[in-house]
Amino acid sequence: MSNHNKIRLVNKNNLSGEYKILFSTPQTKNSNIPKNFRGLQIYRNKLKAEEALKERKKLTVALLKKNRLLMKNNKRAEGNIGGNKYNLIQFDANVQKFKNAKIKRAQELFKKGYSKSKILRTIITEFKLNRNLKSRSWPKWLCEL
Repeated sequence: MSNHNKIRLVNKNNLSGEYKILFSTPQTKNSNIPKNFRGLQIYRNKLKAEEALKERKKLTVALLKKNRLLMKNNKRAEGNIGGNKYNLIQFDANVQKFKNAKIKRAQELFKKGYSKSKILRTIITEFKLNRNLKSRSWPKWLCEL
């Protein structure tokens, strides 16, 4: 549960007092977010706080739009040319066939009564995956069986 971008009373006993909003603080020194929208900010009345929160949300939308434009035609990310999600490697037909084959084999083993740990070890050996046989973390597709 996040405490960011919510208007709260500074003093809960004084309902007509000051209000506070906790904005997220960027981890970098060079940020496009103005200082008045970073960290804990105190406002004299609720109207000012609501107005500031509305301005911050507008700024968020504008910055996301700007970031999307900057990522257009980005060729540094392998398999992702121009920001089109269908260019990603995981959407490649061969990768999808391989994933579906693993899922189908896992479902067969599950129906035979194998435990998920045994299924994972079997899949790793059968498909010659580059993964530790003693791995205890299950891939998402195995969790969904």
